[in-house]
Amino acid sequence: MRRHDRVFLVPGASFRPACAELEAGVQAAVRQWIDAGRPLVAARQASGQAGVLLGLTLPTAQGRHRVGLRVARQDVAATRAPLSVAQCLSRLPATEAEALSHLAASLAKLGIEAGVYGSLAWEVIADAAYRHAESDIDLICDVNSLSQLCVTLAALRQCAASLGGRLDGEIRLPNGDAVAWKELDRQIDSPQAGVLVKGAQAVGLLTVQDFLAGLVEERRRA
Repeated sequence: MRRHDRVFLVPGASFRPACAELEAGVQAAVRQWIDAGRPLVAARQASGQAGVLLGLTLPTAQGRHRVGLRVARQDVAATRAPLSVAQCLSRLPATEAEALSHLAASLAKLGIEAGVYGSLAWEVIADAAYRHAESDIDLICDVNSLSQLCVTLAALRQCAASLGGRLDGEIRLPNGDAVAWKELDRQIDSPQAGVLVKGAQAVGLLTVQDFLAGLVEERRRA
């Protein structure tokens, strides 16, 4: 299970808030969500704590409450990767859908997976309104090598230009460490510059050089 993964719970699974107690209306909405078989999203897992940390954002009509939950590991029925770009295109205007479809196809040719998270993903999962005209589109792009990283950054940059700068999200390495792609793009030529790294269990600053050490070394051609 990785951050941003969709997590499906068994019917009737119990849950408790990760932080403050939930209002009665919010708790009822969460119960209804789980009982409808909809997934939650894997959050950063705290080291040494029991259970699984999950997140849920309720639709605009229900106040768009962001809820952190803790559930028992045995109540996790299945985990799935984030929604694909193709699964989310129907919620977008034609021009935005075309730009994202081209991006996803370009990355897929090189074996680079791009998933959707954030408000666009929640809209598809809930089939309800979350976004507004200025909402960002959040992608999680998994890269393995430096060449994949460079291609991905270039493709994201090009797509973002056509979307008015509203393409957001993260680049994630095989070790699970992730950095906002825009931040990495700005600093990629400065090996000692600091970037905010979001790991599986912690968040902290690393130099670009140290972050990129998590890439798989590419085979040298003879």
